[in-house]
Amino acid sequence: MKTLIALFSMVIFASMSFAPQDQVTIISSYSYLYKEASFSSNKVQREGGDLLLMHGQSLEVISEDGDFVQVTLSIDEQAYQGYIYKYYITKNSAQIVYPVFNGSVRTDGAVIYDLDKSPTEYTAQKEQGVYIYSGFDDDEEYTAVQIVLSDGSLYNGYLRTVDLAPDGVSPLLIVGVSLIAASVTVILSLVFIKKSKKK
Repeated sequence: MKTLIALFSMVIFASMSFAPQDQVTIISSYSYLYKEASFSSNKVQREGGDLLLMHGQSLEVISEDGDFVQVTLSIDEQAYQGYIYKYYITKNSAQIVYPVFNGSVRTDGAVIYDLDKSPTEYTAQKEQGVYIYSGFDDDEEYTAVQIVLSDGSLYNGYLRTVDLAPDGVSPLLIVGVSLIAASVTVILSLVFIKKSKKK
């Protein structure tokens, strides 16, 4: 299931690319700038803390590296350079750009968590569309999403995985497959025990 969502996301955004010197705008609520092209990388620092980029900020592209784009920007005449997730930026700054939703919220009033997985004051409504951008794995406690808040702004953060339903996957199907897998495991265990007793 995780692979299916990841492939779906790759097909949707296959045409999204950036060239050196492109001027881009941040469309997510906020984002960190990373030293390497990975969420697990150290973050670029400013004045002793993590450099936080905000919605609407302009950046210049240096190069593209997989799902990340190396960018540069200037704050108070100080130049900064690092990597940002490519789905947080757009070349089209003339209008608000929303993601293509590939999932929805199951629970009314589901708490939205920030990038550090701390609860925010924002909540999501049942059946509200979300973009699941790092794949869906029901074994994970939280899933990274982009969601449109009530004021129309685009927010990137996390929802609890139990509060999400990826498109194309019925919750009943998930339960059914789980029950079948559990039944097969029990049956195989009983067969194995009987064979062991006979020996």
